[in-house]
Amino acid sequence: MNEIQFRRKLAKSLREELSRGELKDKYTIKEGENLIYKVIIDGGLNYRPDSPWDPRRGDYAFQVDILIAREISNGNAEKSYLPFVVIETKYGSFSTHDVLIYSTKALKHKEIYPYIRYGFVVGGIDEIYNKFFTHNVGFDFAFAMKRMRKSELKKLSAVIQEQLSVAEFLLDIFQNKKKVKIFNSTIKNE
Repeated sequence: MNEIQFRRKLAKSLREELSRGELKDKYTIKEGENLIYKVIIDGGLNYRPDSPWDPRRGDYAFQVDILIAREISNGNAEKSYLPFVVIETKYGSFSTHDVLIYSTKALKHKEIYPYIRYGFVVGGIDEIYNKFFTHNVGFDFAFAMKRMRKSELKKLSAVIQEQLSVAEFLLDIFQNKKKVKIFNSTIKNE
């Protein structure tokens, strides 16, 4: 299996896994979508990009491997998606360079979507190497998946569901100035 095959199989499996229960029909899973990483105001006081509902690579947008989003209507004829969780994928191994680049990309996206949760899923390995923790600056979660077994998919699905809840809560904090008492970040070895 190569990285593209892994990503496609993972996206398909996550669609099936997340289509059950309370998340059914709430989110959509897309592959190869573009997300804005920068907004500027030009010399005419116009926002660029001028169509944030339709981001394009080369126009202040990066492509992501897997996007979990909610379809929204914003008055445009086109479908628009509000991003909640991004997953970057690798297969077989990952390098220090991968962690540096993808986690920096995560930070750029979080400047625009401060509620978004960003993950790194690596197939074909059974552990997240220490270099991830040494060099990560923007990922919220990472998951090693030796084989795409149902048990592993259920664990990853639970992580994603938790991240979706966090993203929704963060959006509520930013939109409605919701007050909170606790912030916690955890690491598990299961």
